[in-house]
Amino acid sequence: MPYAILPEDRSVEAALRRIAREEAEGALKAVGGTGDLAPRVHEMRKTVKKLRGLLRLVRPVFPEAKAENAVLRDAGRGLSDLRDAAVQLSTIERLTQDLPEERRGRLLAPFQATAQAQDARAGEHLLPAFGNAMAALRDRSESWTLHQDDWDALEPGLSTTWSAARKALRAARHDPSPDALHEWRKRVKDHWYQARLLRPLWPRLMDPHIDAADELGEVLGQVNDLAVLRDRLDAAPFDEALRSEARDLASLRHTELMATALPLGRLLLAGSAEALTDRWGAWWRLRGKVA
Repeated sequence: MPYAILPEDRSVEAALRRIAREEAEGALKAVGGTGDLAPRVHEMRKTVKKLRGLLRLVRPVFPEAKAENAVLRDAGRGLSDLRDAAVQLSTIERLTQDLPEERRGRLLAPFQATAQAQDARAGEHLLPAFGNAMAALRDRSESWTLHQDDWDALEPGLSTTWSAARKALRAARHDPSPDALHEWRKRVKDHWYQARLLRPLWPRLMDPHIDAADELGEVLGQVNDLAVLRDRLDAAPFDEALRSEARDLASLRHTELMATALPLGRLLLAGSAEALTDRWGAWWRLRGKVA
């Protein structure tokens, strides 16, 4: 079933349990799968983020949310080095695609070596530990209990996340530091997952909103990848001319991305949390009543 709270779910609590179970089981299939490791790790990390988005939506009415979120955070952190190595390699590949082959090869070499080393070690300890965490969470989710139901179970978390995303936008506009932009990206991603969970409210209007949040999150993700790449460039064994060339390419790309992110963010996050929850709450109450 989809990553969404469906009209056929008996309650928000039933939807919470179902989605957690389905996502955890999907992650376990990726752990036990075969073939290239990178796409499987990508799916595992997506599961962690989707589950954390789910928990944040119900956190104000779910006493175990903090503890379960910590479990997911630690499980995802165990895969972060592997994911980061692959992402940094793809980032430098995109940045240098127009460089002469000799210079490009010198820039790629240390990133390729790191990604290959991480890939070789992953199966030894990262995947079994992640699988154990997902199996245990799946089992616990069968008894998860919410203190509220219906829209009362959803409105507080949705409001908190929306307000946090707007606050992070203001901070990033005032001081677009890597930390501020990374925080903004996390809050946008939280809202994106929550909007996906609520898509059945009115798919025709929710889909453009979800797509805009997705686009903004992806742009800010590339901004964050560039910030990490700059740190890697400083530590890599390059001569200064080559390092400077790569940093200039990264700076140019950062400027291009920010020219997209800030206007899109202001449009997406226009309006108060109260305005958003009033509108989406009205759609919730009209579920099944409009043909």
